Amino acid sequence: MARQKVPQQVAEIQATGDELSNEELKARIEAILYCIPDGVTIDKLGEKLGVIQRGKIKAVLIQVQQEYAGKRGIQLVNDSNLWKFKVPDEFIPVVKNIAEPEFDKSVLETLAYIAWRSGSRQCDVVRVRSNKAYSHIKLLIEKGFIESSKAGLSKWLEPTKKFYEYFKLQHGQKLEVPGSNEANADEIIAAGLKALFS
Repeated sequence: MARQKVPQQVAEIQATGDELSNEELKARIEAILYCIPDGVTIDKLGEKLGVIQRGKIKAVLIQVQQEYAGKRGIQLVNDSNLWKFKVPDEFIPVVKNIAEPEFDKSVLETLAYIAWRSGSRQCDVVRVRSNKAYSHIKLLIEKGFIESSKAGLSKWLEPTKKFYEYFKLQHGQKLEVPGSNEANADEIIAAGLKALFS
């Protein structure tokens, strides 16, 4: 039986990552980083691309980082060994109101409530936000916006450093909610959202 000829593009895709040129590897790394906004480790990139030489990946990442440095709309950063694209701080005001929110509104409301209180017991959050808060809390912890610690029979939830950096707040800064002493939970959440996105 005659061997079928493999189209050149397919053959290139099936090539191991170690056989790729730097330009081909760079293009594939950029594509992966674009699709994983939370970031990816060098080891994960190596697995995805079939590259054994992790130093080769790091060299390409540094090259991409240098290319995106300076006056560009995005930059490549290494945050706790996770490589990812992010908008430079000076452009945050430009995109803040038009960027797709990282979470849907109900998750943001749960986050606003926790942030307004500068931390809260999980049972109190669930009492105010309903049982759906459990999935919100899980997602917020996974995304690094809140952290959880044991507090008696419940858990203590509080905003993380990432939360304060993301919303351009001083660490530990309490959200200003006008008339919060008399406000009900819905008013607190609405005011908290406004404070986060103003």
